[in-house]
Amino acid sequence: MKTYKLLTIFICSLSLFSCADYLEAPPSVDLNEDKVFSDRALAERYLTGIYAEGMPLGFCMSSDNTDRRLCSSSTLGSACDEAEDVADWAKGNSAWNVDNHNNNSASWDEDCRHYLRWETLRKCNILLERIKEVPYDAGDPEFNKRAEGEAYFMRAMLLWEGVYRYGGLPIIHFKVASDDFSTYPRNTFSDCIDSILVDIDRATRLLPDYYSDASKVGRATRVAALALKSRVLLYAASPLFNNDTPYLPFPGHENLIGYGDYKKDRWKRAADAAKAALDAALGSGHYDLYTDGTPETNYEHVWSVPDNKEIILSNKKYKNFKVSGRPIVADLPVWAMNKAWGDGGLYATFNFVKFYEKKDGTPADWSATGGDNLLDIYKTLDPRFDQTVAYHGASWNQEVPFIDFLPNGAQSSATDKTRHLVRKWVPRTLKITPPLNTTDEEWIVFRVAELYLNYAEALNEYYDNPPQEAFDAVAKVRNRSGMPGFPATLSKEEFRKKLRNERAVELAFEDHRFWDIRRWMIAEDEGVMRGKMYGLKISSIGGSKTHVHYEPYVFENRSWSRRSYLHGIMQNEVDKGYLIQNPGW
Repeated sequence: MKTYKLLTIFICSLSLFSCADYLEAPPSVDLNEDKVFSDRALAERYLTGIYAEGMPLGFCMSSDNTDRRLCSSSTLGSACDEAEDVADWAKGNSAWNVDNHNNNSASWDEDCRHYLRWETLRKCNILLERIKEVPYDAGDPEFNKRAEGEAYFMRAMLLWEGVYRYGGLPIIHFKVASDDFSTYPRNTFSDCIDSILVDIDRATRLLPDYYSDASKVGRATRVAALALKSRVLLYAASPLFNNDTPYLPFPGHENLIGYGDYKKDRWKRAADAAKAALDAALGSGHYDLYTDGTPETNYEHVWSVPDNKEIILSNKKYKNFKVSGRPIVADLPVWAMNKAWGDGGLYATFNFVKFYEKKDGTPADWSATGGDNLLDIYKTLDPRFDQTVAYHGASWNQEVPFIDFLPNGAQSSATDKTRHLVRKWVPRTLKITPPLNTTDEEWIVFRVAELYLNYAEALNEYYDNPPQEAFDAVAKVRNRSGMPGFPATLSKEEFRKKLRNERAVELAFEDHRFWDIRRWMIAEDEGVMRGKMYGLKISSIGGSKTHVHYEPYVFENRSWSRRSYLHGIMQNEVDKGYLIQNPGW
């Protein structure tokens, strides 16, 4: 019998992401391919390992492994205009906000799975090559069909995870050593998109809409595949890739970093894909916008309640979160993390806070010169603000019913530059005093609200004036949080501006903003990734904690280079002589 290269596979229970939920390095055993694909249980463990390595994850679970993100706080918020990390060494501060990159730093600056991605793609190819050899199992008769669909989905996801970061990459649909990917030339951006879409379409023919078996929740479904298709085509239609003129001159290679031309119909394809995903999600009877609570709780429940009906796909790799451990601890100052050894924190910038409208849909009453009505302004804001950001006068949880961010206040911190602590991903149920408790959270990969916003954006960009369907889609998302729809008189440009604002608010700290500002090519705009970042200085009026003066101030000037619209390909791979480096690197 032919012996294949030994495979390291995760030894876990058959339910997805159990086995201590991969909190520690899982035990492994070396088995040859023949052994793996002659046993349904081993084949499923092999597939589960592909999820563990390849499913997108925004939580920072380490400072040095492939789940490290920016090496400190979770999400990419501190690497864009959403937030500021208090750690100077975190990659948001040490790399992105000061434009400190080189052509070998991408894997540390953001893309921590750069090399692992190619190994995981290899595993997808192996599984697709050999899945039909797995013996029939009467206890799971659909396994082979489903596993094939899952492998196609993950192969599409993995290639996409590279393409939106780097542009066109080698398309490898056969088994090669993971470190040999760079001995193949880059395919065009268009070829990569087409390849991804083919795999997605294959997956949709093999996967169910959802799983009634709880042990399978978290695996790919037909609806998840359609959601991926929606995102892929939305990005591909956007200015970064759908443009006659690339972001930097790249003579002879324009088709590596985009289509190389502009076609309006790409927005139509994106709209159609979003509509198809929405129809499938809603038609399944399993997915919908979360509306089971009130405008004051709905949004928070979307990200704090696992497996709620809005979530189409999530990364369930880690469980048992608490304030003193990763991924939450680095997002919190001392008073909220139950540790005294260091002061962490992920703080929303005032640039970001200003995205929140008043409850009537009009701009908030902030003054550039400050004012004496801080708490009054907070009371007028979109209910999603209180469910995303902790601010002076807000309640953190039952233990801290009134946050005091005034100088020398109980929750003040010397490292807080903005007076707006990010509360998203920190459920109110978590205690900050002993005995500490734990909770489960899942990183959201796709949810229904994104599909509505994808649909609205693509429709507006395709038509000369925003059609009623675009207004209706946005209204669905806003109404569940007590916000009115957009005014019906908006022009195409006005709708675009408000839609981008809405995405910033609704999808905040879910790793959308970092990429949205790139695909829209607005990262270079003042106050986005370049220029002044604002925080607030606050002070008591007459010793009152509720009558408070605020003053916006610049805490940082950030830098940006156009080369960063796409990451630089690792130069040590380029030096092998097959890959062409991106412009500016």
